[in-house]
Amino acid sequence: VETSRRIYQRMLTYTLNKIIKTLEIAIFMSVGVMLTGVFVITPLLIVLLLFTNDFVTMSIATDRVAFSRKPERWRIPTLMLTAAPLAALILVLSFSVFFAGRDWLHLPLPQLQTLIFVMLVFTGLGNVYLVRERRHFWQSWPSTWLLLASALDLVIVIILASQGILMTAVSPVLIGGVLAVSLLYLVMLDFVKIRIFRRIGSA
Repeated sequence: VETSRRIYQRMLTYTLNKIIKTLEIAIFMSVGVMLTGVFVITPLLIVLLLFTNDFVTMSIATDRVAFSRKPERWRIPTLMLTAAPLAALILVLSFSVFFAGRDWLHLPLPQLQTLIFVMLVFTGLGNVYLVRERRHFWQSWPSTWLLLASALDLVIVIILASQGILMTAVSPVLIGGVLAVSLLYLVMLDFVKIRIFRRIGSA
């Protein structure tokens, strides 16, 4: 029973993470084109994004999780009500980075697309840690495989973006800035997440 409930918690993490990512990327790309008239990310970068996210997503199956003391059941409306506001708040960050890069930093479109790719990878990683724990994310230690997959993901993406491999190169300072902003934003979002879980009752 304990094992099956642990599996349920991992599946719940995967499902919430998938819904948030799908809403974020789909809305960001479609609304971004309508608002700006340009593709905010290239098809090649979308493919790379899928690959980078998948390695970390697969490692969720190894994660250390606590089992529920009560029987669980799937409640799809509750999952959507939990994921939708988190996705909306992450979209705020996504559009903020885009418009800051375009209007404040005046980056050329190819560099801006690389910066958006980096931001989507960082927030994608952050989503996993955000929803894997129903309490604050720092209150439990992830599995070794999840940590290794995340670290490898970060290293590969930073190298690709800073060296201009398969994309236009951007400054490591910019990459570090986006990473810092993403981390800070996701820490603040963690407090919102707890309120959402408590109010909707999906924890």
